[in-house]
Amino acid sequence: MSLSQTRERLGGFTLVEVIIALTVFSMVISGGLLGISRGFQLVDTSRNYTRSSQVLQSELELLRTLPWLTFTALSDVELTQKFQVQITSQFNQGDYTGSVETDLAGGDLMEVTVTVEWTDDRTNRTHSLSYITYFTEGGVNDYYTN
Repeated sequence: MSLSQTRERLGGFTLVEVIIALTVFSMVISGGLLGISRGFQLVDTSRNYTRSSQVLQSELELLRTLPWLTFTALSDVELTQKFQVQITSQFNQGDYTGSVETDLAGGDLMEVTVTVEWTDDRTNRTHSLSYITYFTEGGVNDYYTN
């Protein structure tokens, strides 16, 4: 029996086939790891949006408890400072900021915009979430205090 006949009988893989198989396998593994990493990033972003929406809703509810005269007497800076204290107490990190803007839309109608901004630690992207609502004199809680 010659050497070439022995090689055909063994039927092993060539070095080129092994290298191609390893390349394909490494691409599949790296793609899976990238997908898992992106999934964790999406979960983290979703968690931050949920937390921010809860803080915004909480701030709007706190503003609704103020009588109209007290609410209109406070400036945007004072409202923002109070909101920032609430954000600091609810978020343990310092990369969340909040603001409150009011605009008198009519005689007894006030438009209120509450915003939270934060920076994603992984991507350094800035995200923001805003709620807009309207308050009016004689609204939800004014009749309790008069």
